[in-house]
Amino acid sequence: MLIIHYYHCMIMSFFGTIKLKITPAGRERQDAMDNRTDETVRQIALRLRRIRELKGLTREKFCEPLGENYEYWGLIERGEQPISLPKLLQVCQVYHIPIETLVEPDAEPQDTAPLRQDISALLGQCTPRQLEVVRKFISDIALAL
Repeated sequence: MLIIHYYHCMIMSFFGTIKLKITPAGRERQDAMDNRTDETVRQIALRLRRIRELKGLTREKFCEPLGENYEYWGLIERGEQPISLPKLLQVCQVYHIPIETLVEPDAEPQDTAPLRQDISALLGQCTPRQLEVVRKFISDIALAL
């Protein structure tokens, strides 16, 4: 029995050529899962790069304590190469980064109104200088996430 994974047929129409892709059952689910995985890898890569940049480190300096090649690390930061779990854990340990900063678990949306009210009340007690420090701190956190 011949199994065809992808069958492309070209249909000529009035509007031009339309390309149809017929896939076996279940392939769409696998493609969706692969896309989510790819996006997760890209998000982790982006966060790793932001953290390195926030620390003011070149790739070379960042990689030294990890025993990693900086060119290979560039592939990881660009999302072209997924990072292994042991290497991710090593990065977190060496640079004192909570893993949840890099990997966001799927969480249910929550009501943030009470939290925002608490933060607003605290900000209301701050001096202008303290507010500037808080702004800078929040900005740095947002860049890292």
